[in-house]
Amino acid sequence: MSGISEKTIRVLSDSGWSSNHSRDISDFVEFLEGRGFPVFPAAKRVLEMFAGIEFSYPLNDFVESFHFNPHRALGDAYEYEDFEEFEDRIGESLVVIGEACRGNMIMFISESGKLFGMTGYHISKFGDDIYESLETLCLPRPCVEIK
Repeated sequence: MSGISEKTIRVLSDSGWSSNHSRDISDFVEFLEGRGFPVFPAAKRVLEMFAGIEFSYPLNDFVESFHFNPHRALGDAYEYEDFEEFEDRIGESLVVIGEACRGNMIMFISESGKLFGMTGYHISKFGDDIYESLETLCLPRPCVEIK
């Protein structure tokens, strides 16, 4: 994984991930499509590579965590229409792929592969692709606020 720091790789591997991790995501695709989300190739690639693992690491006095599990992120409460206004702010289609910040942010991926986190009406960008986003999530680095 070119451009990924050793610390990020350590967080991923310590959480049970390996570079040959691949998951059948048909259950996620069916679930998301049933909720009205367009499940485009960028979302499928990230879910195949990282779904099913709870990533966590110690940070100061607590344990930071994130996951790629749309079932957990959406629960029974949300549908695609609940997030359409965020697509207008981003300017791209979005699909929920998990949660970040110990479950406090719903995580989205855009059609172009950018990852975002949303809490309330606040949107932050983790990165322009999965690798930059993993660095933001694992090091951790500050997110870019979306106005």
